[in-house]
Amino acid sequence: MLNFKSILIVTTTLVLFVIVFACGANESTESAVATDTESSGSEASGQGSVSTEVSEPTLGSKMIEQRQDFAFVVLSDGRLLSIGGRGVAKVASSGYMEYIATSDLYDPVADKWTLSGTMDYWRSVPSAVELEDGKVLVTGGAAHQRNATSLTEIWDPGTGEWTIVAEMNQAREKFGLIRLPDGRVIAIGGSDDTGQHTPTAEIYDSSADTWTLIDPMGENRIWHTTTVLNDGRILVTGGGNPDGPFKKSAEIFDPATEKWQYAGEMSVSRSQHTATLMADGRVLVVGGRGKRKTSEIYDPVTNTWGSVSETTSPRAEHIAIANSDGSVLAAGGTGNLQSIELYDPISNSWTEVGQMALSRYRMHAFKRDDNSIMIIGGQGLETVLAETEVVNITLSNRTQAELDANAESARSGVQEIALNATPTPLPTATPPPDRKSTDSEGMELDFPAAIESDPSGTTITPLGNPVKLAIGETVISPNPDSGMAGIFESVVSDDRESGGTAVVTIFIRMGFFDQGTTDVTLQADGQPAAKKLGRLWIGITDLEYDSDGNPIASVVVFKP
Repeated sequence: MLNFKSILIVTTTLVLFVIVFACGANESTESAVATDTESSGSEASGQGSVSTEVSEPTLGSKMIEQRQDFAFVVLSDGRLLSIGGRGVAKVASSGYMEYIATSDLYDPVADKWTLSGTMDYWRSVPSAVELEDGKVLVTGGAAHQRNATSLTEIWDPGTGEWTIVAEMNQAREKFGLIRLPDGRVIAIGGSDDTGQHTPTAEIYDSSADTWTLIDPMGENRIWHTTTVLNDGRILVTGGGNPDGPFKKSAEIFDPATEKWQYAGEMSVSRSQHTATLMADGRVLVVGGRGKRKTSEIYDPVTNTWGSVSETTSPRAEHIAIANSDGSVLAAGGTGNLQSIELYDPISNSWTEVGQMALSRYRMHAFKRDDNSIMIIGGQGLETVLAETEVVNITLSNRTQAELDANAESARSGVQEIALNATPTPLPTATPPPDRKSTDSEGMELDFPAAIESDPSGTTITPLGNPVKLAIGETVISPNPDSGMAGIFESVVSDDRESGGTAVVTIFIRMGFFDQGTTDVTLQADGQPAAKKLGRLWIGITDLEYDSDGNPIASVVVFKP
């Protein structure tokens, strides 16, 4: 019988908390749209070889509930706790998945899941962490009216019950939650109950049951990664809405000073990617929305980023687990990927090594003490999964000295990034959507006549229907939850009478999430102009002026 109390080393446990899994801004599955150009990868991708071997996965026992977007904690006694998330709707006609308040406890000795308490609030995409006393803190996530919450609860392993404790200062979902070396817990970034992305961070002290705001990050972040380094600092990378724009920048939090430092930029912007602490102390960043196949390595010793060959498949909302022989296993991802591949740091290459028993994404996974990897829940091909499966691994005989020597060799000739303590804004903030959009030049656009705006100033209309907006008024299409909102902000210039152009600034909101402004340029010929932002387009069909000289823009949200 295996001794599951030694199931994880500390670094592996922490890696599991930082992997970001979840759905997009709305509740349906959507294809991702890249907001920048992929860098070219090595043609040798997938052609390398590793002596690490993966056997055919086997299905294990099922959770009590089908879950995706759930929190997951490996307890110090070896048991597993799955918390909240979304499952199959009890009322199919509702159009939404069911939010879950229960928690399931797994006993590895008995190979059995049991119900272990019900939270006072159901939560999707909550964050959770084990405290020093063995209790589990869960906080945030989407709760009432599917908005972010600040509510916090603690699970007692002795009773299996949940108790409400102090709320966070700010509602958060899709954020990072990490236990610090001194036992306190830090919550990082996310989106608040109005959908605003936030740079804020706060620390929970369980001895006083208090949350305290600290210095914010240099950037607003959502769906970012938070990875604990070997020295206790926390690396934060990327972030952004599933449809973009995404972020390239990285920051490091130092618990000793409670300050943030700039950690350079990744080669491409990323969201819903993974950032895994490897056996040699470096961090492997993989994939992300926008069909990313690129991966790269952050070295905390030199504070530099290095290139890695491409993965065999683009991955987002996948899992990535480090092995003690230096390799990293990546599996699953959006698009219901079923494949498994391994990264070998010595050859700097990825190799596909097999298939999971079930295709899935938005799942969790952990490394067992026999080096096998257990994969839990997630979104499957046809439904949300309660199933688990075990991937058995035979590790290579590489030594830690070999891995350290390889990492040292990779450091040769690199130039360090200057660390600057924050709160100082990062020098390379993510540009607004207009710099990552696609314009309509060369397209033939034809729309019906624009309708008058609603007296309330906000007009909800089907896609493709232009609306006449005064400055500050809004058009939303096709609906507030999953559509795009365009707010007429200003006229930058209008030189059409002399054969020039008119430039109109529109503020964009996707679902509940603000995206910033974009400029749309009308030519003197009066033809509509538009830009693609994610899966939808925003356009201007006309710009005129009322009797008082106030501008009226005919704004349309559409999908060609």
